[in-house]
Amino acid sequence: MNEQASAKAVAIQDAQANIKDATAKINTYNVKITKAQAEVNKRTANMKAQLRSLQKEAGNSVTGNVYFDFILNAKNLNDVVSRSFTVGKLNEANQQALEDVQTAAKDLADVKQAAVDNKAKLVANEAKLEKDQDALKTLSVQASAKQAELQKKINDNQAAVKKLQGDIAKANAEAKAKAQAATTTKTTAKTTNTIQAATKPAAVAQTTTTSGASGSLAGAIGTALAQIGVPYVWGGSTPAGFDCSGLTSYAAASVGISLPRTAAAQSTLGHSVSLSALQPGDLLFWGGVGSAYHVALYIGGGKYVHAPTEGQTVTTQSMAYYSPSFARRL
Repeated sequence: MNEQASAKAVAIQDAQANIKDATAKINTYNVKITKAQAEVNKRTANMKAQLRSLQKEAGNSVTGNVYFDFILNAKNLNDVVSRSFTVGKLNEANQQALEDVQTAAKDLADVKQAAVDNKAKLVANEAKLEKDQDALKTLSVQASAKQAELQKKINDNQAAVKKLQGDIAKANAEAKAKAQAATTTKTTAKTTNTIQAATKPAAVAQTTTTSGASGSLAGAIGTALAQIGVPYVWGGSTPAGFDCSGLTSYAAASVGISLPRTAAAQSTLGHSVSLSALQPGDLLFWGGVGSAYHVALYIGGGKYVHAPTEGQTVTTQSMAYYSPSFARRL
């Protein structure tokens, strides 16, 4: 819309320039008309004076023809020839004067017609200019309305982005708080188990330790969720950056469980679980047992948390969108 308005503005400027040129030409034509009219008037006056002189002389002429009388009054043959030559020259001069008057009159008519034609063009250009100015006003109003509409959309989007950022910050804070609470609870439980193990027979202590080592990773969910937004880094296993197995290893470590560093190695732990019988804390794998190429932590509700791939960040995702190949439970 703005481009159209700019184009119209340029067209109007061109039209104004053309009008200016046409006005200058009309002024030039007016000067020519004045000069031509003066020339016609001058030649007409000369012709009238000559005619009046001839008429006066004709009235006094013996033969009624002043030129003939002029020749008859010659004194000798040479004078006759001279006077005849003079009469011929006078006739030629009068004929030339008549032709000059006719030419001047024609030039005057041509100049007047050119002025009329240019005046018509000027009027047409003025009408076009007015039409273009009206169109420009309409385009300006439309452009202003469109700009206001776009600005409103920008403002609305900025408000939505700000709200979304607030929601994300709140969710991250809640996830971190849950992770810290889970870590505190796990630490307290381990401390209690250690104290109890120290006061029980050796066999009982051994049973307690084995049970903790093979337990579910449900307690690690909070730690994994707290990493949402952390960028994917190949080989990463810290909050500075995670890959898929680095995230599950880090989360498992928060509840005292040590996992191998690769998805392929992690896929051999625990026992197989049907994808229809998943529980929060189960490990999800893509590929085959012992050759898995991706791992995630199931968080319930058909969703899991994982570090997807390069260029992305730790996030949650639905199994309906990207379904795993199999699951393992520790």
